[in-house]
Amino acid sequence: MPQPPGPAVLKKRLGDELRTLRTATTVTVAQAAVELGCSEGKVRHMELGRNLPSKPDLTVLMALYGVDAEIHAALEELRQAAGKRGWWSTYRLPTWLQNYVGMEADASVISNFELELIPGLLQTEAYARATHVATPHLLPAGEIDRMVTARLKRQERLTAAEPAQLHAIISEAALHRVRGTNYATEQYRHLVAMSERPNITINVLPFSKGLHQSMSGGFVLLDFPPGVSAPVAYFEYAIAGQMEDDQEIVTKLRDVFAHLNEQSLGAEESSHFIGEWI
Repeated sequence: MPQPPGPAVLKKRLGDELRTLRTATTVTVAQAAVELGCSEGKVRHMELGRNLPSKPDLTVLMALYGVDAEIHAALEELRQAAGKRGWWSTYRLPTWLQNYVGMEADASVISNFELELIPGLLQTEAYARATHVATPHLLPAGEIDRMVTARLKRQERLTAAEPAQLHAIISEAALHRVRGTNYATEQYRHLVAMSERPNITINVLPFSKGLHQSMSGGFVLLDFPPGVSAPVAYFEYAIAGQMEDDQEIVTKLRDVFAHLNEQSLGAEESSHFIGEWI
C-alpha cells in the first residue's frame, strides 16, 4: 500500500491551493499581504509551499477569498498534516535544503544531471565528507558529521521496500574530480555496484561528446505517484538551492535531460567506463 504524502509535499499542495483560490478571486499578493499585515514575500513563500501559514493566517485568507466553511475545514486539516515533522527536521538542514529533501523523500522517480559532483544519492560517506570539507562557506566544520549523516539517510530512499527510481547522468568531469583521492576507488566501485540495482540507471556523459545543453550546471527532476504532486525541479548553486514548480520550466528541463541522455554512454558502457578507473 503506497505511503501517504509527507509534510513537504502536503505543504506544497496547500500552497498551490492558496494560490489557486487567490487568483480565482482576482486578489493580488499585495492585497493579501495587507490583510495579513505581513510582507508580500511571506504570501509568496506560503503559496510556493516554502512556509506554512498559521491557523489565524489561514482564517484571514479564507475570509478574504470568500471560501465556505467546508473548504476552510479541509484546508485546515491539510495545514495540520503539513505541519508535522519529517525525519529531515532533526538534522537542522538549511531551509532551502529541507524543502528539497522533503520532496525527494516522496518522489517516485528522480532524474539527476551533475557536472562536477557525483550525485548525492550515490556518494560514499568519505566522498560526501570531502565535499563538505571543500565548501566551508556552507556550514561550520562542527556540523559536517550531521550533514553527512543526513545525506546517507537520504540514500535509504533507493533501498527501501518500494524504492524510488533514480536516473543519474554524470559528466566525466565529476569522475575526474575524484581521481587521485584516497576515496576514489571506493567511490568508483560504489557507482558500479549501485548501477546494478534494478531501480538505478547511471549514464556517463563523456568529454568526447563535446558541447551539450546544460553546461551551466546540474539539476534534479522529481516525479511523484499520481495524485501526489506535479513534477518539480531543483537547482543548487554555490551558496544555496531552489525549487521550481513552473511546469513550463520543468518540461523544458525534461527535454534537456532527454538530450543529455542521448549524448551519454549507455548504462552498460557507462559501467565499464567507470570500472576502468578502479
